[in-house]
Amino acid sequence: MGLSTILLEEVQEDTNCMNNKILYICISFLGTAPLTLQALTQPQEMRELCGKAQELEKKINKLKTEINLFLQKERISTPLIKNIYDILTRCFTVLLDIQRFSNLLALGQADTRNDFVKCSIVIKNFVSYFKSVSSQLGKAGAEISKLRENKQLSQSELKSALSKYEKLCQEIETKANELALTRVENIIQDDVVCHLATKSESLDELDAELEAENTIGVLKNTKVSTELVIAYPVAGKIANEFGDKGANNEMLYYTSFEAPPDAIVTSPAKGVVVFSEKFLTYGNILIISNGEYRVFLYGMDVLFASTGDVVEIGDYVGRMKAKTSDPPVIKMELKKSGEHLDPRQWMKAAEKIEKKQ
Repeated sequence: MGLSTILLEEVQEDTNCMNNKILYICISFLGTAPLTLQALTQPQEMRELCGKAQELEKKINKLKTEINLFLQKERISTPLIKNIYDILTRCFTVLLDIQRFSNLLALGQADTRNDFVKCSIVIKNFVSYFKSVSSQLGKAGAEISKLRENKQLSQSELKSALSKYEKLCQEIETKANELALTRVENIIQDDVVCHLATKSESLDELDAELEAENTIGVLKNTKVSTELVIAYPVAGKIANEFGDKGANNEMLYYTSFEAPPDAIVTSPAKGVVVFSEKFLTYGNILIISNGEYRVFLYGMDVLFASTGDVVEIGDYVGRMKAKTSDPPVIKMELKKSGEHLDPRQWMKAAEKIEKKQ
């Protein structure tokens, strides 16, 4: 049994993160296996499934918006029709009065010429008004019928999309569980992450530790070196952009996205996962390094990607919260050598690539 094997066994038995880190550096110099452990990578099929799921999420959100719009218009149109109907009812009452007045004229119980002229004018104006109101009622009735027809079509389409989405998510979860079984546990790497999470008291401190690790440590990215391109991690809309003002008028160093409940979260960048853990009040944090830049994602309810995984843009990395009164929000930060960067220029590059495809 070689010295490196003895040290590796000591690492596996030792639960102290810092000791493990020191031992790992020793093992690295001796040329042992932890850095050469095969990293988990996801097949193209998984990315395609996640892409389909996110397209369905967009469709479902669009259909829900359409249905809400139909309901709002329906609520506005229904009182309008009632008001027009009330006007017509009053018109019928007036018509009866005019009819009685006309009968009196016919019986010769009123001044002839002037009364006939007045009556003729009143009847002419009334008929014109009656036609106008009847036309409004017809148009309003036709509009609300069309609204209800479109609403039913959208509700039927939504039901079908939700059914497809549920099946797709089940398939993703099944394949994710199968993939997880193939993941090779790297005890030393996990312990280093544990140490960083415990030691760091802020996101900036964690980033500084990762910067040091990227130079000489266990989490150094030796697997992927690529130009940075950043995609949306969820099928949602941007809620806040880098540089916006926060609640206390402070500058925001992140981009946040509103996501559907229980949404699929995919990797926004290609690289190696160097941190996948709960951290302080941020909850679950996923950090991806391409060797030069680090992308921070936080706000996920469930993490799938684990430290050491190699990810491509579109890989499945987690899920958003399922039950929430407000739309769940995921935040993304981009850093290089401790500096906050605006991700928009790299996101535009991703949009260009998507359009070419």
